[in-house]
Amino acid sequence: MAQRRDFEPQPGVPLPPEQKAVADQLLAESVADIGAPTLVHYRDVYANLGLDWPGDAEIRALYPVADGVLSR
Repeated sequence: MAQRRDFEPQPGVPLPPEQKAVADQLLAESVADIGAPTLVHYRDVYANLGLDWPGDAEIRALYPVADGVLSR
């Protein structure tokens, strides 16, 4: 049976604690499996969503970031 979602995630809006714990675990597993995205990847996502870029330091504070050769 599918779970009912009482909260639709929005950029810049914190997740409820239960969902944040699940999201953090999924992110940690993904980073362990395939590595963290670079700043280029995050910039592309923000641009595709039509969001203003908050700056490299803000992204590094919020998300795991690989210091790859693709960083601009």
